[in-house]
Amino acid sequence: MLRPNAMKARLAAGERLVGMWVQSGSPVAAEIAARAGFDVVLIDLEHGHGDLDQLVHMIRAVQTTPATAMVRVPGKDPFILGRVLDAGAEAVLVPLVEDAREAARVAAFCRYPPRGVRGYAWPVIRQSGYGLYPERFARADEELVVAVQIETRGAVAEAAAIAALADIDLVFLGPMDLAGSLGHPGDPAHREVTQLIRTVEREVLDSGTPLGTIPRPDADAATLFARGYRFVVAASDVVLLATGARQIREQLQPALGGGNGA
Repeated sequence: MLRPNAMKARLAAGERLVGMWVQSGSPVAAEIAARAGFDVVLIDLEHGHGDLDQLVHMIRAVQTTPATAMVRVPGKDPFILGRVLDAGAEAVLVPLVEDAREAARVAAFCRYPPRGVRGYAWPVIRQSGYGLYPERFARADEELVVAVQIETRGAVAEAAAIAALADIDLVFLGPMDLAGSLGHPGDPAHREVTQLIRTVEREVLDSGTPLGTIPRPDADAATLFARGYRFVVAASDVVLLATGARQIREQLQPALGGGNGA
């Protein structure tokens, strides 16, 4: 359902925002994240377990709160982007964008003509209240955050050009995939990786375009905000459940005795 985009307004005002991944595909987890006070709930369709049918319910759950419903799409397909936006996503995060040309194409897929090439179905989609709010169409392009991920060596070289695009609202640095693309999988603190991260930080921050990322071993959320990042996704529902479950099980082990039963 189209409403004023709090994420976009707050980024424009220079505020810092904290997000949480929802990778379980659960509307309950999405609602909990939103009600816990996270500014943005980032529903992950790239590596998460949800699908387009569950997505609508997750977006609905988030939109019962002031939090913004953001979706990481599973690629750059214009029809997937269109369906995600039709479902009511207020922000999209597009992975593995390699250069400014590709970023511009992604932005065009997300906006209606003449600004873009998004297919028109306003009278029947959830974003318009299933056609009950025709007057809101005039705001559809503006009430949207389009974010792209930089996560390869080639994309780093294009960081300044990507950040300069008027229709890209946020550049998101993916340190884990960047590390893998450089031959250092699982090691985003490797010197070669951190050097390229610094390049992205310099190029994007100099452009004035908001920069986002996730915490990594050499930089927690507070450190990232201090460096100028404006959006940090600081938690994951799957990680919280997995680590919490393991901790409880380990705490109970002395009372159980013997093996761990695995």
